[in-house]
Amino acid sequence: MEFESQTDTVNAVHTEEGAQRMPGGQPQIRFMVQIGAFRDPHLASNVQNTARQRFKMPVLNDYNTQLSLYQIRIGFFETREAALAFRERMQKGFPGDYADSWLVQLKP
Repeated sequence: MEFESQTDTVNAVHTEEGAQRMPGGQPQIRFMVQIGAFRDPHLASNVQNTARQRFKMPVLNDYNTQLSLYQIRIGFFETREAALAFRERMQKGFPGDYADSWLVQLKP
């Protein structure tokens, strides 16, 4: 089975006052917005590429071996509020595509 997948380079940008910092002064990325979870790798890749084109930001396609799912996640947010605001903009701009998206809190 073959399908196209692309890897994104992640560069965190600090945009909020009072954000927690990791050692070395880097922002601590704590949240992402998950836009889908798929068993079909072709569908996952299509959703990933569409979101990347629409939002011009890195979109991760993470395969969860325990669930046998490709989890598509976008955005690297320091706060829950920033992630929720982005999710709301996504849902308003493309209500049919991201109505079921949800926040994912990353483990420290």
